[in-house]
Amino acid sequence: MNKERLKLRALQIGNVSSDFELEIEDFREEHQVALFFWKSIHDAEQGIWIELDGEGRLLHYEQYEPKIHDIALQEEELLAKSLQFVSQHYPNALKRFIPKKSKPRSNRIRFSYTQMELELPLEMTGFYVDMAFSGDILSFRYYGEAQDIRFPGEILDKEKVKQSFLAGVKLNLLTTNLSPNVYENVTHSPCLVYAPDYPFYNHSADRLAERSVEEDKEEDYETSYLPLPEKLPGYSNIYEAIGFDKHALTKLREIDLVDEVVTVWHPGPPHSVYNDLSLDGYFQRKTENMLKIKTEKQTGKISGLFNFMDTEGPLALSVEECKTIALKFLYTLYPNAEQYFRIASPNGDEETTQYGFRFSIFHKGIPTHFSLCHITVKRTTGFITLYSAPDIDMDRLEDIDVQPTLTEKEAKSLYIEDLDFELTWNKNYEENQHEYHELIYRVTFPKLNGDIRFIDAHSGEKITAKI
Repeated sequence: MNKERLKLRALQIGNVSSDFELEIEDFREEHQVALFFWKSIHDAEQGIWIELDGEGRLLHYEQYEPKIHDIALQEEELLAKSLQFVSQHYPNALKRFIPKKSKPRSNRIRFSYTQMELELPLEMTGFYVDMAFSGDILSFRYYGEAQDIRFPGEILDKEKVKQSFLAGVKLNLLTTNLSPNVYENVTHSPCLVYAPDYPFYNHSADRLAERSVEEDKEEDYETSYLPLPEKLPGYSNIYEAIGFDKHALTKLREIDLVDEVVTVWHPGPPHSVYNDLSLDGYFQRKTENMLKIKTEKQTGKISGLFNFMDTEGPLALSVEECKTIALKFLYTLYPNAEQYFRIASPNGDEETTQYGFRFSIFHKGIPTHFSLCHITVKRTTGFITLYSAPDIDMDRLEDIDVQPTLTEKEAKSLYIEDLDFELTWNKNYEENQHEYHELIYRVTFPKLNGDIRFIDAHSGEKITAKI
């Protein structure tokens, strides 16, 4: 199907009205996929995303920030409407795939159908439909059937996998600030927890493969991060460090993020006319020659920075000189940075135009979970081009009692008492991006409502993931 017919097909499927304008029109020849995105001319947050294959079959449909009606239908009615939609696009899909349990969410319900092998579902096969309770289709994705399923020659005994894991698993003491939106049994207050070093451990179920896959292994904080060098004075004007001149820049827009605000700046009103509607062109329009600054509403402190301006300078700074600039920037924002931050080796080499520095937070010698800080310095200007703040309230670290009530052994006992392993299909990729499914054992907690991610080091509470 040619590009114009694919576009007309997408307009028809999305029921795209004149209230929307085309933002992305991209044809990925290597994958035989056409991408389209329309944005509302009245509300920048509203949009319609559609992906089609080369024959015009719908692969992905998504409504962004749709207007939800107050009418609420019964689940049976919603299922019927969703399957009617699927059958219009894939008449044989209901015969090829098996239904999974529906998943209600805040403003929608998801109906999923999947391919089964060895009486187990293959992840990322079949399709799903997200329905608003009013009956509107919010999202649809079609995966189809698995193309390469690698059946095990002989299934490994589960108890061997379990005993091997239990013999080596360790629980690390961490300080953290966990969101109640993501985890059960937590508040927004910083706390002291034990975390398993292999939170997403899995192992090939093929006895002949004898291969384990240990994903997302926690880093060795003690050896990866070093104390900061000597304390440095901060900048008297932090905006000079990022090359921000209010008089030379024009504010394009301001985005309210509840607790923070993002301002987007450009060196003068943009005059460029963009005819490139490709996905790459879209991202170029959103970033080209722009400076994005995120600030906390309550304190006015910079919490994020992305500098895409085409600014060059006469300098050729060394890694040590760039490190000094990064440290001065850090000390400007956190005058007592040496008490909490440690630094990793910089990324970049002599051929790069900028050096990136990564910092992690330690509170009284204990690492903080996922609270990384990134600062990048451009070698030719000495300006900060990227900054991302740690996602923990530094002022509340002192509220944490870092003396655990539980020992690691006691926490490990709590962690493993509900632990088991289950067989599941895992979608994997080879170096050439070839997809295949393999059978694995993964950690699971069948008696709980979710997988254990942490053990509270004081109360012994098992903190499980909602997602």
